[in-house]
Amino acid sequence: MGRGPRRLLLLLIAVAWLAILMLPTLAFFLARNGQLQLGDSGGRHWRLFLLQEAETEGLGLERSRPVAPPLEAPDAVCLETSVSYWMWAGEAQDVVYCQCAATGSGLAQTPLACGEP
Repeated sequence: MGRGPRRLLLLLIAVAWLAILMLPTLAFFLARNGQLQLGDSGGRHWRLFLLQEAETEGLGLERSRPVAPPLEAPDAVCLETSVSYWMWAGEAQDVVYCQCAATGSGLAQTPLACGEP
């Protein structure tokens, strides 16, 4: 094995080892704060959160991304959000939903459905 592939392999092993060592820190942070969010709440973001209900316990991962607005409201701002669950007690169903906020004054006050991408 040459020096380049060997160094790359050692780098990958070191990164994997550091990721494993950071798992207790992540667990402590989640236990203390209940969630870890990367990104802006009003836009694209990832949020890892802890579920601690009487019947259900586990982790949830929420991912949100901007999508195209519906044709009837081209100036609306739409976010598609998907939530996945990893449960160790109870059950939860993964879900995908979309929310649009109207920015113009001529739009209806009811929530709008997302447009097709």
